[in-house]
Amino acid sequence: MTEKACNEVDWFDQSSAHRRVLEFLTLDIQNSPEWVQQLLDQIAALETGELQEWTRSGNAYYLIFSPQTVTLENLLVDAEPIETISLQEFKEAVLRWQEQLDNSVSDFKNV
Repeated sequence: MTEKACNEVDWFDQSSAHRRVLEFLTLDIQNSPEWVQQLLDQIAALETGELQEWTRSGNAYYLIFSPQTVTLENLLVDAEPIETISLQEFKEAVLRWQEQLDNSVSDFKNV
């Protein structure tokens, strides 16, 4: 495993909230650059104060964004606790996801 991949595993293993972010990205965002960009655009609007709250419902998770936090609620498993993570940490995960998608596309183009 590369050092970068190891660091990503460490990030997602920090807490159950971090794991929920990975699950959300995997199940709801998948390999869609457009959905990644939508997340980043809304995060930017929250950071600049253009938005005070934004919600997103996906296949598996319902998210509530504020300028400080992101709350993740599992739509499939009622017993799973609602998790909260900082907006900055969520943004970091989305940027990592975007980088992974970009690398996958460039790898595919090089085949």
